[in-house]
Amino acid sequence: MAQIASKSCDICMSGPGNNYCEQCEQWMCENCKTLHLRSKICRNHTFLNGSHINPEVNPFCKEHDENFIFYCIDCDMPICKICSVKKHKKHDMSEINESTKELQTEVKKIIESKIKSVKKNLNKIKQGTEEYQSEIKEAIRVITEDGKLMKQWIDKKVQALITSLEEIESANLKVFQSINTGFQKDLGKFVECQTAFNECQKVVNASKLLTQLKNIKAEVDIEGEKQLPVIPKVKYNKRNVSEREMFNLFGDVSLKEIIYNVEQTSKKETSVQLTKTMYRYTCRRCRVKQMSE
Repeated sequence: MAQIASKSCDICMSGPGNNYCEQCEQWMCENCKTLHLRSKICRNHTFLNGSHINPEVNPFCKEHDENFIFYCIDCDMPICKICSVKKHKKHDMSEINESTKELQTEVKKIIESKIKSVKKNLNKIKQGTEEYQSEIKEAIRVITEDGKLMKQWIDKKVQALITSLEEIESANLKVFQSINTGFQKDLGKFVECQTAFNECQKVVNASKLLTQLKNIKAEVDIEGEKQLPVIPKVKYNKRNVSEREMFNLFGDVSLKEIIYNVEQTSKKETSVQLTKTMYRYTCRRCRVKQMSE
């Protein structure tokens, strides 16, 4: 409100006019205000107090240039005393101050009710958000554990295959070593026979040479020719497992929607759909376990 210059009392003309009667449109000092409210016809008048009062903005009847002193309940509007006699004579009316107080009480209750309702909804949203975040956290924990367990099963299977191959390799290498040792012995004896054969070529006496050759031949015949072992073949029969098939070993997370109804000030209602995840996680560990066996 706009500030105006200090006024004197319009009644006594001496005291400071700090009180403005909205119905009489007069400035009054404290004493005149008290006397004014003691009058039977003015006891329900309302005053504006302070130095920042602008009475020009007060509503009044434009048709009769009168202050509003009544409230027409049927027409839901404030009226002046002339309107109450002419246009609203048979209507249900009340004194405007009384209606204002009733409306104040009603508005206060509505505001308090709305605040209470909004606070309740805020608490529910907070609780729902915390539960939602807790479900997300739990889902992440279970998925992580599921992944770790599957990795353990895969590592276990890989290690089992490697261990099996290493054990077979170790056993076969011992056999190969034994066979190799036998061939090395034969090679040594045959080299000795070859050396003896080369030495006997120096013998001039045919009878002596014949005897030495027979001995060498007998030695060679004793060590019969050994056959080579069958070398075993090793091959890993890889299964063609796709990335999608591996993903299918995990559980899944199902999604649902929030239906959020927004009530408009008009008669229409608008339905707004937002996305919300509803936690559901189903583990399929048995399938991974079968794969690892």
